[in-house]
This record gives sequence, structure tokens and C-alpha cells, in this order.
Amino acid sequence: MKKNNIIKSFTLIEVIISVVILGILFTYLFSTINSTKMQNKSYIIKSDKIKNEKQIFRLLNLDLAQILGNVKITHTKKYDVLVFKTRNSIYQIIEPTVTYFVSKKDKALVRVESLEPFSFDIKEEVDKVFLYADVLSEDTVSFKALYKDGFISILFRSKNLRPMVLKLPTIS
Repeated sequence: MKKNNIIKSFTLIEVIISVVILGILFTYLFSTINSTKMQNKSYIIKSDKIKNEKQIFRLLNLDLAQILGNVKITHTKKYDVLVFKTRNSIYQIIEPTVTYFVSKKDKALVRVESLEPFSFDIKEEVDKVFLYADVLSEDTVSFKALYKDGFISILFRSKNLRPMVLKLPTIS
């Protein structure tokens, strides 16, 4: 009895068919992964927006709830400037003076924490003051403040964030 040595191998057509099937599978997987990345990107943007809103709301709430003494509000057409002393500090300053204003250049809501009050009109005075500034939101539409009967009310609107309205009693 003779044994036949038969070599089994794939034919060219079988190889081409398997390559085409793999190509279709990889195309489907790539499009699925790509669409998942795009959806994830939009969720990350929404999550960052909500996180930013919560940080601004929390900071305003802490600052306003712990006001010491008088509140100075300078009213303008669109934006108010709010200056007060508070017990809340994010830079470990004891009873800092906090100033909220909207910059004219980029319409950003800015929070300035300093040792003493200062005037924006005199450049030398700003240079002499030890201060920290944080941009809270860009594209501010309005920032209005009202202090009456021991309550401070704030209306803040931005193009990229939901409107915020606060009315808090002060402890001073």
C-alpha cells in the first residue's frame, strides 16, 4: 500500500474571499469606533459645560453667603462690577476683597481676589495690589447685581452656559 502525500492548501479564490470578508468587517468596526468617538466627544463637551456651571454657581454662592461689611456695586448698561469682603478664599487669603467684573475685551466674567480693594482706572494702583484673577466664563451676555435689605441678588447669563440667578442673605 502506498500512501499519497496530498498537500492541502487554500486556493487563490478562497484567499481573496477571506480578504474581502476581513475588509468588510474592519470597515464596519472602524465606522462603529469612529461614531462612538464622536458621541463620546459631545458627551465630554456637555459634561465640561455642566462642571463649569457648577463651579461658577458654587463659587458665587460661597462668596456671597460669607460677605463681610458693605457691598459696592457699580452699575453700567450691560455689566455690573461687584466688590466686597468675604470669608471665602480660594487662595488662602484671610478675608479677601473679591471683585467680580466682565472684561470689555473678551466679555469674560472675571473674579479677582486681593488683599485690598483697588481701582481699575488707575494702572499704578492695580500694579501695587497683590491679587489673583480667574476667568470664570467667556462670552458673558449680562452680569447684574442688586444689594437690598441684607439680600444680594445676582443675574448672570453667558452664551455657552445656562442663566444663573442667585438671591442670598448676607451674614454681615
